[in-house]
Amino acid sequence: MKKFMNKNYLFIGLGNPDKKYEKNRHNIGSNFVMFLEKEWRGSGWEKNKKCFAEISYVDKKNERIILAKPMIFMNNSGKSVVQLKKFYNVLLKNIFIVQDDSDISLGNFKISYDRRSAGHNGIKSIINYLKSKAFYRIRIGIRPFSKKREKANKLVLKNFTQRENKILEKLFPTILEEINNKTEK
Repeated sequence: MKKFMNKNYLFIGLGNPDKKYEKNRHNIGSNFVMFLEKEWRGSGWEKNKKCFAEISYVDKKNERIILAKPMIFMNNSGKSVVQLKKFYNVLLKNIFIVQDDSDISLGNFKISYDRRSAGHNGIKSIINYLKSKAFYRIRIGIRPFSKKREKANKLVLKNFTQRENKILEKLFPTILEEINNKTEK
């Protein structure tokens, strides 16, 4: 990643919009973007009906960062992402999708670029709408430490335990540090 210069960047946190889902593992992307909004002192959340999302703005040096939480269900995330890309005139390489990843254990994350969906339906939708996979993904692990492996479609709708939430409280600043390190190069 190159240093941001006079451009728009878009961080989109995937999740499901209903209140009953907000603590689910599937909503970790949305929760991380809310963390970024606090840490970066964003403008506050406002609805953008054209983009099917809630938006907050962060101005840093010569960059504008748009934080977004799609207000449509995960499996149709691409509809919101393509509208956000057009509305804010953001290059594909300046889009960061924050998502849950059931193949990564809790407490870990990976930042990847130009990768396939690996079965994640929200990412499949985004690739389909953008007609490209050339964007960044911040993949946050949600797999619990138990020996029994659950199917992803059941795991993603479960809430985190108190112990797991404490792990995430420590993980989010680590992810932010990695983002800052990569973008300052």
